[in-house]
Amino acid sequence: MCARVVQRFGAMAIIVAAVSLHWPSEAFAVRPFVTDDARIVYKGQFEVESFAGVSMADGSRPVVEARSIQGLALTDRFELIAGGFGFTYQGGQARPLDMLVQPKYVIHRSFGMIPSISVAAASLFPLSGNTQHWDSYTMAHVSWFLFTPENSTDPYDNDLAIHVNLGTKNRYDAGSATYQMKFYWAAGFEVITFSRELRFLAETFNGDPFGFEEKFPAYQTGFRWYRTPTMQVDLVFRGIRNTTEDVRFVAGGGGLPEEWNYTIQVGFRFLIDVFR
Repeated sequence: MCARVVQRFGAMAIIVAAVSLHWPSEAFAVRPFVTDDARIVYKGQFEVESFAGVSMADGSRPVVEARSIQGLALTDRFELIAGGFGFTYQGGQARPLDMLVQPKYVIHRSFGMIPSISVAAASLFPLSGNTQHWDSYTMAHVSWFLFTPENSTDPYDNDLAIHVNLGTKNRYDAGSATYQMKFYWAAGFEVITFSRELRFLAETFNGDPFGFEEKFPAYQTGFRWYRTPTMQVDLVFRGIRNTTEDVRFVAGGGGLPEEWNYTIQVGFRFLIDVFR
């Protein structure tokens, strides 16, 4: 029975990951791992992270969401993320979602009990035609990369990684010319399972920084499979309370304020060496 379940989830992961590779993708506030880590890819590496999922709320139709984000490490400490092109699809209608631009800088790199620290700032550019709301965020990341095997050639091949994010979510309303700011936090971890290639993930956060209206409580949990050092696949389950009209709209328009909406998604990430 367990073997059949694993096979079915594995098949679903392959199918959805393949779809996400052929569709330029973006999900408004859905990602395999919302809590960011205090590291970047190695200098000269180009990364592509694509993910797709289905969101469900009581009393509404399911919403299919997809996103693809690209990034390049220009130095050992500086990375530029851009893209985020994508859509939501519900009831025969597709809607484009915001484009993201995020520079990220590693202030301090460390392993063990002394944490690594990085900072990032991002702007979201609306592509749906609604240019009234312009969202952004600023964030600091603190990460502990613990228990690296002595024979490992990769310093980030850790048995346990813990991440904490602190920052703000911001919104400029062009219609009323007003500016809002909210405190943001997130905390999560990644730990090995019976195999070093298969990791368990869990996190909690007060809404995704991609979604200004999202609030606490929100959580994600799932598994990450490191197929190779340059390729990984995520299978994640997410829950968030329907706290506002905007969140219910993103989740498909259904549900009462005290109800939850849920998302199951698959992410696919790979790295390419462009220069060193």
